[in-house]
Amino acid sequence: MELTYHGLSCIRLRGRDMTVVIDPSQTALPGLAKGTVGIIVRTEGVTDPAKLRPREGELQEVCGPGEFEIGGVGILGLAAGETTVMRVAVDDVRVVAAGRLRRQLTEDEIDSLGHVDVLVIPVGGGDALGAIEAAKLVNAVEPSIVVPARFGAGDGGEFDPVGKFAQEMGLAEGAWEPQPRLVLTGSSGESDETRVVFLEARPG
Repeated sequence: MELTYHGLSCIRLRGRDMTVVIDPSQTALPGLAKGTVGIIVRTEGVTDPAKLRPREGELQEVCGPGEFEIGGVGILGLAAGETTVMRVAVDDVRVVAAGRLRRQLTEDEIDSLGHVDVLVIPVGGGDALGAIEAAKLVNAVEPSIVVPARFGAGDGGEFDPVGKFAQEMGLAEGAWEPQPRLVLTGSSGESDETRVVFLEARPG
């Protein structure tokens, strides 16, 4: 399974048989042209039954809380304030997308998620968690890998730069390099230490 980051909360999961795009903008669907076998998952809004049903030439779309199974992809949506935390399982890899999460998860919510291979989490503050809260959530969830999202370029924009989160996670400056993609071959299983993977924001 290949994970790529497309800015803000948008990530693409490309599995063997299915591609899932989480939180795309309304205008661009990275790697999902018409006719592609794929699913759109959103961490905001509620599921529209018409968009959830398979339609000729259209992509199925999942939003809001609930459990869904589409084309071998398992999706669990947990309501967390105005956001739905989405756990998406592609090729046995469990990815949790936190969208614009604004609060810590409760113990029960973390238990519901079970083992998390990859946690994609906002780190830049603004309208979601900042670096300190994000690091606290990572320690509570204990994913195998954490991928920071919703961060700034250090130009004084609306989000803090990702380096602030790296610092909170105990990484020395210059000890990490953004990668173009993250490739996983199945679940990583339980791990003692969370690995931080920084991904380049790729255009659609």
